[in-house]
Amino acid sequence: MLINARSVQSKMTYLRTLLLLNNPSLVLITESWLSSDTTDTFLQIDTYELFRCDRVTKKGGGCLVYVSKNLRAETYSDHVLSKLPESIWLTVHTHECKILIGCIYRAPNTPSSTDTIISESFAQAASLDFTYKIVCGDFNLPTINWKTHSGPLCFESILRSLDIHGWQQHVHLPTRNHNILDLIFCHSVTPTSMVVSEKFHNSDHKIVLCTLPILAICNKLKTLKTRFQYRDYANADWENFRFLIKHSDWGSFFTSNNLLETLEIFNITTKSALDTTIPSKIGFKTVTPYINQKTRSKLRKLKRMYYISKDFSALHQIYSVLDGVQSQHNKHKQLEERTALAAASKAQALCRLLTKRIRKNTDNNIHSLLHDGVTYNDQTVICELLSEWFSHNGNTSDAPDIDIKCTGKNYLSTINFDIRSIHTAIKTLKPNASSGADDIPSIVYKMSGPDIQTLLLKIYTLSLETGTYPETWKVTYVLPKHKSGPRNLVENYRPINITPVISRIMEKVIQNQLSDHLLKEDLIDPSQHGFIRTRSCSTCLIDFFNEVTRMRDQKKLVIILYFDIKKAFDKVPHNLLINRLKSVGIINPLLQWIKSFLTNRYQITKINSNTSTPRPITSGVVQGSVLGPLLFIIYINNICRCFSTGKTYLYADDLKVIYKTDICDLRSTMQTIQHELNMVDDWCKRWRLELNIEKCGWLCIGDTSLKMKLTISDHTLPRLASVTDLGVHYSHSLNFSEHISAKASKMRKLLGFILRNFYQNESKILLYKVCVRPIVEYCSFLFSNLRLSDILKVEGIQRDFTRKVLKTDSVIDYSSRCQILGIAPLWERRLRSNLILYFKLLKNLTYSTCQIILARDSHEYELRNKVSTVKVEKYRSKTRENFFLTKYAIIWNSLPSETRMADELHTFVKLLDQALTRTDLARTNTSAPHSDIIGSLHV
Repeated sequence: MLINARSVQSKMTYLRTLLLLNNPSLVLITESWLSSDTTDTFLQIDTYELFRCDRVTKKGGGCLVYVSKNLRAETYSDHVLSKLPESIWLTVHTHECKILIGCIYRAPNTPSSTDTIISESFAQAASLDFTYKIVCGDFNLPTINWKTHSGPLCFESILRSLDIHGWQQHVHLPTRNHNILDLIFCHSVTPTSMVVSEKFHNSDHKIVLCTLPILAICNKLKTLKTRFQYRDYANADWENFRFLIKHSDWGSFFTSNNLLETLEIFNITTKSALDTTIPSKIGFKTVTPYINQKTRSKLRKLKRMYYISKDFSALHQIYSVLDGVQSQHNKHKQLEERTALAAASKAQALCRLLTKRIRKNTDNNIHSLLHDGVTYNDQTVICELLSEWFSHNGNTSDAPDIDIKCTGKNYLSTINFDIRSIHTAIKTLKPNASSGADDIPSIVYKMSGPDIQTLLLKIYTLSLETGTYPETWKVTYVLPKHKSGPRNLVENYRPINITPVISRIMEKVIQNQLSDHLLKEDLIDPSQHGFIRTRSCSTCLIDFFNEVTRMRDQKKLVIILYFDIKKAFDKVPHNLLINRLKSVGIINPLLQWIKSFLTNRYQITKINSNTSTPRPITSGVVQGSVLGPLLFIIYINNICRCFSTGKTYLYADDLKVIYKTDICDLRSTMQTIQHELNMVDDWCKRWRLELNIEKCGWLCIGDTSLKMKLTISDHTLPRLASVTDLGVHYSHSLNFSEHISAKASKMRKLLGFILRNFYQNESKILLYKVCVRPIVEYCSFLFSNLRLSDILKVEGIQRDFTRKVLKTDSVIDYSSRCQILGIAPLWERRLRSNLILYFKLLKNLTYSTCQIILARDSHEYELRNKVSTVKVEKYRSKTRENFFLTKYAIIWNSLPSETRMADELHTFVKLLDQALTRTDLARTNTSAPHSDIIGSLHV
């Protein structure tokens, strides 16, 4: 089906109706008129896979292709075909052949250079190794006579290319007024029928229907209605549940010293109480909104009329009926929204509703997988293929033991379990967290009171004393999560591990005390920022950019190495990890318990109700566990010793190393870098980890013309022009414009979805605060180094949002709109949050290797209003001047003395809010020229 839509965004209901009735295998649409603000989820149609190419320069144009999920389609890349700006090229696989599909939009008054590219594209497509080739689109060539293959001289190159390379054009009836503009070219295949039908909704182009013998007609996929049973925890009788737990007979439980027996008694008694107090419900999952019986009957009659007569007036009537259904559906959505706003926690309820509506427009099912050239559709087979893929990532055998000297002065042999520590661990659980193999979700532990915590204390104490991790906890459910790329390839999925909640509670208590031991004994490398209290991505990036800007301020050349370890968590050999634990002072029975925790584990891949056979986990730490990440950073801890010259920054397995040099010393520095690259390569081989060379590289800040060659594992380390590091994208010139553009695009897409799918202003504002605004507030300290245009781009998103919510024009300025809606300007929030971060760094409430020196410590006189001021570092470059620590030292010193002298965080925040309400202070700190963008230049 070939359509010229002239804007598809407002016609999605009509398009869905058209596809429902005709059930085409391929739908090729030109003039989609889409932009990056329109999300794929809005365009998604059930049973079809979406491909799009939007015009980026101005409104209009663009292509959109829908391919039935019964076919296997993927984007085709070619150096010639990719030159066409508004085109989509796909490879479609059937059981018998491979087909090239092209969709092209050629705008009127296209320059001759583009026509030359079109000619070359037809020549290139004809030469490619495909069984059949089909190219469709709106070519806007009304002056060509397709029966005689003749036309004006300016189109001679296109006609010659078509004739020479064997292309045939099969549309011979007008598609717009009296002109044939929408064309279908075929190579090595002839359509069995070609129909020019009625006009597409509100378009001046007619729909072209083409039947090809090579495409298997997709079976009409009926609306799936899945029946399932579940426990209705929302209507649970928790008071009765706590009563049953308290008054059950636990005599055998407390007298037994057998771990498996006590655990079995606990599970049986708890599930019995759940069966009594939690009502069961039968639910239905449908992929389409509910339509009442009367409307269904009317739709069936209209469908029969359309199938018999092919009269498009019936199609318009169906469209009107479905439009009414959509209206009822919108009313239902408004009711859901009002219910969420009436909930005790509005924000959580609205976030769940947003997630539900986003997922409704996204097909997360795995319909087929390609393995060894064969496509599998059976869900059980798909489970097995994914399970095999996930399990093969690890090491299959233990590595040779490595003797490691114990570096800790004190030993940790046991964990102190008590009611308080268990209660604290339970509080950190999310109420809606998935249950593991035992089928007891986290909400049961959160709502069951102190009695169940006493039972857990018995189980955990017995487990640790015996050094045994229960076998029933060793079964992990694995949910496949699509990363990117074609959905029919196993390598494009990553595992999400779901462990039993009861195990996660115990691991949390152990993690807290093990982490305290490591920090107290100073056993974690200072450059490690992952999975340790008070350390985070932000602290890692602050330390990193502080060092980079400081070196650049000294006019040094900065060389940064980036390393990525392939499947790092999955490849850790258990015997080497045990040796590493011994080296940090972990001894029995805790060591034996961790060994039991790691070994003899099994994983089961689960897709809906389908499961794979259990597969053993031979290496690695379970990523879905609480304890696993901490064990991993213990294992990787001494990788930083490979670098004696370079300064390391580590977040879990994400490693980067900084070197500084002068041009005159570059040769010796490169030799040092190469030596340390060899060291880290040897370390990885010794500890059975593998570097992902494709994701490793080096960046040079200070000299773009520098030519160097670095190698690792006999591979040349690529030089990078830009890099994405812990979620922040920056270039070799420390330019963050691409990062801001990506974040702004993501914000606009999500904001557009919210504005289209929610009706109450209160809902829109809450969702903006909770879901949209945090996207750009990640690592907000970097804004001091941004260009003004980037800062205004981000602030502009909130400007547009306030204008759309209030539905007002420019009469009310931005600041007034923010006050009306109760939203602080983004610059003001950054100023506040960055000052709070500065206070934490100053008071050592958060980890950092940066040093903030108080003025009195630098032997300056304490004059009036100079109490608790900090020393402002001298700088020579603009980059260092604008860096967070330098910029906010000046702002800190301008705060009132009582604010700077605060000792507690909550006191400081209270005084800071009072200080920031003073307009004169805000203006002094930010020096903004206009009230609307006050602070943009500096914060």
